[in-house]
Amino acid sequence: MNWISIKRITNLGLTNFWRNRWLSLASTLVMTLTLLIISLFVVMTIVIGKTTDRIKAKMDITVYFKDSATTDEISDIQQKLAARSDVKEVRYISKEEALQIWNEKQKNQRIRELVTTDENPLPRSLAVKAIDPSNLNNIADYLSSDDFRSIIHKISYEENKQIIDKLLAITSFIKKLGTFFSIIFIIMSILVILNTIRLTIFTRKQEIEIMRLVGASDRFIKVPFIVEGALYGFLACILAMLLLWIGIGLITPLTNQYLGETVSQNMRNFFAGHFGLILLLQFLVGILVGIGCSLFSIRKYLKV
Repeated sequence: MNWISIKRITNLGLTNFWRNRWLSLASTLVMTLTLLIISLFVVMTIVIGKTTDRIKAKMDITVYFKDSATTDEISDIQQKLAARSDVKEVRYISKEEALQIWNEKQKNQRIRELVTTDENPLPRSLAVKAIDPSNLNNIADYLSSDDFRSIIHKISYEENKQIIDKLLAITSFIKKLGTFFSIIFIIMSILVILNTIRLTIFTRKQEIEIMRLVGASDRFIKVPFIVEGALYGFLACILAMLLLWIGIGLITPLTNQYLGETVSQNMRNFFAGHFGLILLLQFLVGILVGIGCSLFSIRKYLKV
């Protein structure tokens, strides 16, 4: 196929697109929504999943002791924890170190001055890191046993666990919701594009018949419709990326409110850092869906 044939076939595809511009617009918009929904839910799922993994990796158990606990009792628990195969590190935090941590974290001068070296109500504690974050639950259960209840005031793991459970629940919900809407819109895209191509074939039925009578090959007849389908995918990809960029900005207040600023920032960073990859994947999906629908639509007619 020479350059003149390629140019002519491409022009025919563009002409088909413009002739049925309202149907072409509908096909492009439905595919745009499909690519947008898939991309948005995939980005959110990946970002929340990675954020959860980071939190898990940093997560530890802090065991706060009662003032009545003796140094020997605390040391005994520290040794028992260090001997466990699922524990990576056990660090003792004295009242003095706890005060130092308090002063570093507390920005309000008046509140910070409420706790002093002479009047230090902060408890002694052990910071326990697990080899695998999934083992933290077992370690927490071990520390919650009756053997240590008389000297342990509080175990901080439950608060951290609630954060992780919340993020995991949100991730699961987003996956299910994203899958549901993605399937619905993929089906809609396929149906709309199939009907658009079929209508184009019907309106050009006589023209196609004449082309076949004068010896035009199936390829020459088929390719303009393939170009038309590919054009739907290309335009949908461009629009979807633009709407995705706008959409991430619009949902930032919601993600800040329900997921925290860290997730919002990670989402923006992920989109900016993977812009090229997201664009490429959208382009491939859009083009493949458009071309696939075109081939499926014209196959029946060309067999007649």
